[in-house]
Amino acid sequence: MSLSERLDARPAKQERSRKTLERLLDAAEAVFGERGADGATVPAIARRSGLSVGVVYRRFADKDALLRGVYERFFARSRQANRAALDPARWRGRTAAQILGAVVPGMVAGYRQNRRLLGALLLYAETHPDPGFRRRAERLSREAFDGIAALLLARRSEIRHPDPERAIRLVLLAAGSLLRTLAWSDRARPFDASDKLPEELTRLCMRYLDVSSDGPADRTRA
Repeated sequence: MSLSERLDARPAKQERSRKTLERLLDAAEAVFGERGADGATVPAIARRSGLSVGVVYRRFADKDALLRGVYERFFARSRQANRAALDPARWRGRTAAQILGAVVPGMVAGYRQNRRLLGALLLYAETHPDPGFRRRAERLSREAFDGIAALLLARRSEIRHPDPERAIRLVLLAAGSLLRTLAWSDRARPFDASDKLPEELTRLCMRYLDVSSDGPADRTRA
């Protein structure tokens, strides 16, 4: 499937046309991250891209189609990166504690690096009037957490919580909700480079799951 087909854009059949599509999406992503959905107007995006408003409307039916394109492209790239990062083969021989110690700081780093754009994208999706798009957006944003959950569930014997499956889902939901809230906030001090959020969030997850940093849990303990 071509990029334009995935992104609800009019087909880009020639190399020049495909480059124009990428140029528009790059510009829209930059403006979206700076100004949010309301401020990401077609004229502003056209100016940032160095193209005319007419070119925008030749590729996208309206502003919403363009913003959907930004959303789809961003999460398609994230999905590809997450699938590679969470491939079970990469984590063979690693404990649940080691996985949490690597994955949770990685989540924080991803949100920190893309905080403004992620905040704008998530708010756009969650307030979108099309329920079908909202459901698809939720599936896309949940995929990475499903991959982390699968890695941890494969090591359920190392988790002392009495209901490992439910606990894993809950702690990932809590971590994701915290990061989303901080991404939306203009006063997200915990995302400063000097903060202890990666360490503290990792500790929170390990404590709730009751995962030992020393290795697999001994379930015979009282």
